[in-house]
Amino acid sequence: MRRPRALAAPGRPGLYHVCSRVVDRRVIFCERERRKFMDIIKGGAIFAGVDLVSWCLMGNHFHLLVRVMPQDSESLSDEEVLARMEHIYPEPKMRHLRGVWERIAEEKGRSGFLAPYRARMGVLSEFVKTLKQRFTQWFNCRNDREGTLWEGRFHSVLLSHHEEEDGQGLGLLARFVAGYIDLNPVRAAIVRDAGQSAWNGFGAALRGDAEGLAGIRILWGDEVTEAMDAEAVLVLHSRMLERAFFRGREQCRQESPRTGGLRRISKVEAGEQPPVPNHERRGGVENRSENEKAMVSPETLETNLLAMMGERCLALTKGHALGRRWVMTQAG
Repeated sequence: MRRPRALAAPGRPGLYHVCSRVVDRRVIFCERERRKFMDIIKGGAIFAGVDLVSWCLMGNHFHLLVRVMPQDSESLSDEEVLARMEHIYPEPKMRHLRGVWERIAEEKGRSGFLAPYRARMGVLSEFVKTLKQRFTQWFNCRNDREGTLWEGRFHSVLLSHHEEEDGQGLGLLARFVAGYIDLNPVRAAIVRDAGQSAWNGFGAALRGDAEGLAGIRILWGDEVTEAMDAEAVLVLHSRMLERAFFRGREQCRQESPRTGGLRRISKVEAGEQPPVPNHERRGGVENRSENEKAMVSPETLETNLLAMMGERCLALTKGHALGRRWVMTQAG
């Protein structure tokens, strides 16, 4: 049985880490494929009302950090809906759809024709489905192949969307995941620095990509970046990535003297709260010790979140939840 997806409450923005892999882990993403894929992502984001916060295209999989905004699609005029549709359909198909719409005499019938497209706006699954289907159609046509291109359904994890968490944009957890995404090519030894890749959000922003820069501004928030020019915003994000990479390497990859292996960071070391006994949970927060309360202080999280990056986000890509309990207790 499929595990149900964690979704944001109705009417609230949802912040998601999305990952999907090519079937048989086949490497298909070269420059031409990546350019087409990014065109489809950006067009689909405009249609669906999705903010691209961060992304990374690897050889056989992709990562997205997206903020899905609530959409009042019923308030959009028919022309506004058709204009959005132009971002996800090629020109010949749009001419056909517009022709059908124009031949419908009654206004009610015209709105009914566009109702299925309105229903797809502001929905994560529809956004990713459109992305993967459109790219599959293009790739199969270019390579004379048939069948599925993707390894099952996509993985998604709902992150806490708590802008007041530390007074900076989407909060620590979002920056932790964005850092993991931007550093994928570095960990894969493709590049030495995240900015050297043209296929992650940070690298794209350095090369003048408007969506890449806008995503970084969303991540950090207006209260931090409003007075900054583009260069200052990129420096801010670059410093975070440098700290994430070196701190994660130092703390998460400590070599054992006996085995030379990697030491796993414990939940307590990482600032995560230990399970609270039932009798204390019934009594509320007051029954927790001072030590337990101190474990979830913002200072503890800021020191240790990035050190957990590799282990936690590796679990995401394998389909494990970034424990919803952990998200809610630590960042919610």
